[in-house]
Amino acid sequence: MDRRHFISLSGLSLGAGCTGGGASHNAVDSARKAASTTQGRYYPAVTHTSPLGHKVIHDRSTLIEQLKYENWDPQRDWKDDADVWMEHIYKWGQLVEPIQRRPARILENVYLLGPDDYHQCVYLWDTGSGLLLIDPSYERFSPLVNTQIRQLGFRLGDVKWVLLSHMHWDHSQCAAGWEARGVPVYIHEDDRGYITGELDPGPRSLPMTPVREPVTFTAGQTLTFGALNLRVIHTPGHTPGSACHSFDWAGTPGLISGDIVLHFGRHAWMGASYCDWPQYLASLWRLHRHPDAARWQALLPGHGTVELEGAPDSLWQVMQVVSYIMRERETGSDIDWVDSHHLFWQLRQEGKPGPEVLKG
Repeated sequence: MDRRHFISLSGLSLGAGCTGGGASHNAVDSARKAASTTQGRYYPAVTHTSPLGHKVIHDRSTLIEQLKYENWDPQRDWKDDADVWMEHIYKWGQLVEPIQRRPARILENVYLLGPDDYHQCVYLWDTGSGLLLIDPSYERFSPLVNTQIRQLGFRLGDVKWVLLSHMHWDHSQCAAGWEARGVPVYIHEDDRGYITGELDPGPRSLPMTPVREPVTFTAGQTLTFGALNLRVIHTPGHTPGSACHSFDWAGTPGLISGDIVLHFGRHAWMGASYCDWPQYLASLWRLHRHPDAARWQALLPGHGTVELEGAPDSLWQVMQVVSYIMRERETGSDIDWVDSHHLFWQLRQEGKPGPEVLKG
């Protein structure tokens, strides 16, 4: 069973929304007025404590991976987990055990959209001067995402900007539809040609309507969307124009990481000809050395678990896993994917530390 593509059978139930604590940053005062509009329209955050002790919002597959990491029988095949899934599917469906549903409020006026039971992360950010939609994803998700935007009390016309972390179809396929509504689509200049149709994204890509006039940015720029300022960090390797964005919002500093940094060492897919492992590692070091890095708390990735605390720890774990893979490839292996929970579980069973990080 591929846990990253598991479709849950759990039921749906709308929980009461919560307004949460007030913002501590003056720049978001106008955005706070939206609380009365969205209250009761979103699911409150369901948080868990990660193996490193941080508060996180799990997707289903990563929650199962953590349960296995903490409790797995060493005599049992790691992939032999169908009974674990079935046990939790029933608990989630009967609301005996809480699991995150969407739309969910993850930060002050920041919402997680997309399917409940899939690992794709779509973000909606109420900036006080309009909505920013980040990585709107597949075209087949559009009816759901559009409904969730309306469920929050907004109109589709309130979306003023679309930001893409990179060009891959699972993040960008419906971007052209937003452009057709008059919404500008932002992407790093090195991925521009892939979404305009000028460059071939590879044989595994899905058909995409080209974005005609994307707005491009480069490393070091600050993008301003209403009261939100995003510092651009160019992080190639997964794609030529992958980019992360550093923010400080309502007193919470964090990183929008796309596919570059994911929870607990999960790394980017690297199966295309333009993927570059040394470049990926160099990008991770660039993040690690960034002036904002020590302050980052929240991690808003393109897939899986959202972290409310501990972003630098997951960054370091991705650096460890990527270093492990690169060492294996240097010996002639064609490995391009590692289950990070399994790797760290194996090392723990053997009493070994995490992989040493290669120098950048």
